[in-house]
Amino acid sequence: MQQLTRKIRRSANFGLFGSIAVILVVLIFHFSPWHITYQSQEVFSWMLISGTILAVLAVVMALFSIRNTPRRLRELPTVEQKMQGYSSYISSLYKGSLAIVVIECILMLLMSNTNLLMITILLVLLMVITFPNMYKIKNDLSLTDDEMTDLYGSDYIRDPKQLQ
Repeated sequence: MQQLTRKIRRSANFGLFGSIAVILVVLIFHFSPWHITYQSQEVFSWMLISGTILAVLAVVMALFSIRNTPRRLRELPTVEQKMQGYSSYISSLYKGSLAIVVIECILMLLMSNTNLLMITILLVLLMVITFPNMYKIKNDLSLTDDEMTDLYGSDYIRDPKQLQ
């Protein structure tokens, strides 16, 4: 079980911090004096439209997944099955988001325009908001305090209202 919690944390860290790093590198490269690309107006508009559609679809699919997947995982019978499902869910969510951020950043570089930056930052903000910590995992999977103590040991602090 400890391997699953480490895998969840590692996948989320890789996706979130990788996305932030890619955006920062692209912004530094975009505003550097040696980066200038020229596109025809038609190519520019098609890149802008396709990038916007891709980013909006990615945000919609991520929100749909965030809404429905934990609900289905709660119905699994054992904690191990719940954690395995949650691990694959977090891995696919964060790695998929990283892939979309990379594609959006490539489009930004090719267009020499940062119009897609706000939608890309929205996707990163969504990853920040849904970043899994032990209490979010408890809530998403509806685990009990005893199950959380088995998973995290002394790192998990019980709710003081339930102790009384």
